[in-house]
Amino acid sequence: MIAQVIAQLRTGVGALKHVDGAAQFMTAAQSNPHVTPAAFVIPMTEDPSRSEVAGLVIQRVAITLGVILVVRNVSDKSGDAARQDMETLREAVKGNLLGWQPSTQYDPFERGRSTLLAFKDGHMWWQDIYLTSTFDRSVV
Repeated sequence: MIAQVIAQLRTGVGALKHVDGAAQFMTAAQSNPHVTPAAFVIPMTEDPSRSEVAGLVIQRVAITLGVILVVRNVSDKSGDAARQDMETLREAVKGNLLGWQPSTQYDPFERGRSTLLAFKDGHMWWQDIYLTSTFDRSVV
C-alpha cells in the first residue's frame, strides 16, 4: 500500500518535487532532502482487533501512515514564508489523500494527528498522520 500512496502523491500533488518512502526518509533526515518540497510516506502502526468469528480468523486492522513533508524557504528570518509554504503544501496533500482509497480492500483515508517535527538548516519538517483499515482473514 505504501507504493500506492507514493504514486498517488507523485501524480496528484504537482507542487511536490520529490516523493519517497521510509528508507529515503532516513537519509534525508540526516542531511535534508536534495530538493523541496518533498514528501516521505512511512508506515507507522498496524493494530489488529480480536477476531470474533468462530472457526475463522477475521480481524479488522487499523493502519496508521505518516506523511512527512519538507519545505525550504529562507526568504525571511522569521520563518513565516516557510510556514505559509507548508500550509499550502499540507492543504494540497490533504485534498489528494483525504477520502482516497488505495484499493477497495482499504477504507478511505482519514486524517489523524499532525505535528511539527523540526526546523533544520532552513528546512521545515512536518508530519501528518493518515488512517485507514482493512481486514485480515484466515484461509480455510
